[in-house]
Amino acid sequence: MLATDSVTVAVEVPIFLSAGDVEYFRKKLGFHVPIETPTTLTGHIDFVQVRNGFIHILDYKPKARLEKPIAQLMVYALALSRRTGLKLYDFV
Repeated sequence: MLATDSVTVAVEVPIFLSAGDVEYFRKKLGFHVPIETPTTLTGHIDFVQVRNGFIHILDYKPKARLEKPIAQLMVYALALSRRTGLKLYDFV
């Protein structure tokens, strides 16, 4: 996919979001982050694409209608923003 798709920049991207990262978004940036976790959250993003000036996070879920993946995608965007220094508003 990386060789044939001009917008995909990464696949199977490991991420982590610590409690300290959540506090950074809350206290330093003033965001309301509805996550309460004393531990570090981890995961893998299936695809990261850059299209039309935005960073798209794609994570395939066969049962997305049942699982409500919005919270997971929010964690992924927060983690990528924190690790890369890119603005959270640039993630879709």
